Amino acid sequence: RILSESDIVWPYPRGDIWANVINNLSLAGAKVIGFDIQFDAPDARSEFLRGVSDNWPSELRQFIPGHGDVILSDAIRDAQLKGTRIVMNTKMVREPLTTPPQYIAKPVQLIMDAKPSTGLINDIKDIDNFSREYSIAGFFDDDIKRVNPYFTLGLSCVKEYYGIPDTTKLIWKREKLSWKLGPVNIPAHGKTNNFLVNYYGPPSGYKLANTDYPPWKTFQRFSLYQVLDTKNFGLSGDNDVDWMSQYLPDEMPEWIKAIDDEETRLELSKSPFKDKIVIIGASVEVLHDVKSTPFYNYLGQTQDTPGMETHANAIQTILHENYLYVFGGRVTRLLSDGRFYPFVHFLVISLLCIIAYVIFRKLDIHPVLAGTVIIFEIMIYVGLALGLFANDIWWMLKTAISSIIPNWVHDYFYDSLLVSLPSPGQTYVMPIIAPLAGIFLTYGSNVIFQFLHEQKDKKFLKETFGTYISPDLIDKMYEQKQAPKLGGVQDYHTAFFSDIQNFSTFSEKLEPEKMVKLMNEYLTEMTDILLNHQGTLDKYIGDAIVAFYGAPAPVQDQEKKACSTALVMRNKLAELRSKWKNENDWPEIVYSMQHRIGLNSGQMVTGNMGSEMRMNYTMMGDTVNLAARLEPAAKQYGVYIFVGENIYKASNDEYVFRFLDFLSVKGKNIPVRTYELIDTKDQIKKESLDLIEAFESGLDSYFNQDWEIALKYFEISNSLEDNFEGRNTNPSKVFIERCNHFIVNPPKSDWDGVWRMNTK
Repeated sequence: RILSESDIVWPYPRGDIWANVINNLSLAGAKVIGFDIQFDAPDARSEFLRGVSDNWPSELRQFIPGHGDVILSDAIRDAQLKGTRIVMNTKMVREPLTTPPQYIAKPVQLIMDAKPSTGLINDIKDIDNFSREYSIAGFFDDDIKRVNPYFTLGLSCVKEYYGIPDTTKLIWKREKLSWKLGPVNIPAHGKTNNFLVNYYGPPSGYKLANTDYPPWKTFQRFSLYQVLDTKNFGLSGDNDVDWMSQYLPDEMPEWIKAIDDEETRLELSKSPFKDKIVIIGASVEVLHDVKSTPFYNYLGQTQDTPGMETHANAIQTILHENYLYVFGGRVTRLLSDGRFYPFVHFLVISLLCIIAYVIFRKLDIHPVLAGTVIIFEIMIYVGLALGLFANDIWWMLKTAISSIIPNWVHDYFYDSLLVSLPSPGQTYVMPIIAPLAGIFLTYGSNVIFQFLHEQKDKKFLKETFGTYISPDLIDKMYEQKQAPKLGGVQDYHTAFFSDIQNFSTFSEKLEPEKMVKLMNEYLTEMTDILLNHQGTLDKYIGDAIVAFYGAPAPVQDQEKKACSTALVMRNKLAELRSKWKNENDWPEIVYSMQHRIGLNSGQMVTGNMGSEMRMNYTMMGDTVNLAARLEPAAKQYGVYIFVGENIYKASNDEYVFRFLDFLSVKGKNIPVRTYELIDTKDQIKKESLDLIEAFESGLDSYFNQDWEIALKYFEISNSLEDNFEGRNTNPSKVFIERCNHFIVNPPKSDWDGVWRMNTK
């Protein structure tokens, strides 16, 4: 774009190109010109030397009049006489095998003879290869006291811009962790000679793909050909428009002079370089002078920043005093650079970890809920950190309010709800990764600790109660922290008793080994059913099973679970009878085995009872006694699941019962209503419903002392009874017998209809 591609190639000739650039910028009013280009070797591309024989010694070329370095040196002198300060770049080089092992690579001596300022361009990259910090000055390794600083390009440009004398010392303010150079105070990133650059945006000219947005203008960027484009410098093709001439006092184009309006004329000729710092460098990536900055992946599109713009961002940060203040000092990479976090960072991390610990451990809430609360803690902390960075700590609240209020309300309070963006001034940076890592580690370690603690406690409960409580119930006991207490606790529970019909006959028919095998199989199946229904096994008494529901941990719908247990046991026993019969290895009595179950709900005492040497978790009380009486009473009525009134009241919406009798057990004067559990409502057979209807009609006549009518109904119900093998009687037969008795021997006038049991 400068001339033809064959005439000018990189590196550009210093006499033809860079000397003209300095001259034009100086005439245009630039206050400081900083070169991010190295001139540490003699120019080999001046027009004069192109015609010089290659046989001339290189040592003599630099003294030939018209040499590029001579022309550039003269341009630097002229510019500085006009008030434009020139800053050339240098580089601190470390070569351990040379003497000295460190030196400053400066421009060639001819250029340095013009006495430009210099500035280091050594790059600082974080462990992720991103440029976030900028060096204030460089020091040789043997300069332990740091008394001989070598300013960086950015600081040298600022120094020249403010006209700070060369004799001014760079001073380290230990108490403020800052560097002072005359009126300039730069907060260090911890105890280093670096500071964090507050980048102003993506690279100039950055444009989002597939959008109509114009290129980003973080800084004004000009192509080199524009600065060279004057009357006295010819460009190729349409590029030669004398663009720079409009800003040079002696070369104002005629078309600008012809404008009558003085204000317009002055505006058009107002130099964009007037009193500015101009940084000159390469922007093409092929020269590899590009950096990855915090704006590398901006709005989803990746773009490196030219090295010259990193200097521009650093300079602008210093000029605006738009520093990033790290809360408590430098955020270091604890393991990678060997430094330690400032103490205040440990305080922040510790405080957040303590909050997480209190939420999880001391408030004693569920881990999921604790995790939710901790997420809110993280959101608040991150919101505060971002708010301090943007100088608007209420940004999260404003955003939340703006998202829920109507548009007209938002428009009315627009100024109050506007979220501030980072602007020139102090910006605070809070550590993010380490505190969040501390929170997660605290939460995670507590989750692991609680899990191990739970497993230990559950193991203890399972070892203590696992033989007679279901695993689900043990988990529930742990969750509700209702481990059994020593002694008894009175509460509403359900008692369960079962017994095998004619068990003494089994003992007579079976050898001891076979008897043990049979009972083990039977009790295993029945106990599994009991535990699967959240029942608590109290004990075995021979063939009998004693159990209860609702302790040591509450059980919802315990009456229904007891009913379901009884019915499932009845079905399982039928399966066992079929299995034993197929085995053909048992006496005939085994194939018709039946058991009876008594259920009752009410107040009872449960707990560890016995001696201090040996205890048993059991139950006692009137409710228990009645359940124990119902099981043998079932034999008298010829039923197999006999329940008390509370069971019926709590379960009749799902289960079908047959009211049997008012029963008064020995030792009790108050009669209770008793029922036979027949089946669930969704599986009840029509024959059973017909049986219940006839039986209840018979009971109505029976309690009205209409013995003859009752007898007829009971005879009908008797014909519908399931008189399977081994069932010697049934409720219909019992009441037929009573009706016949009362026909011959009518009861007294005060008869209450209660049948009194005189045996346990």
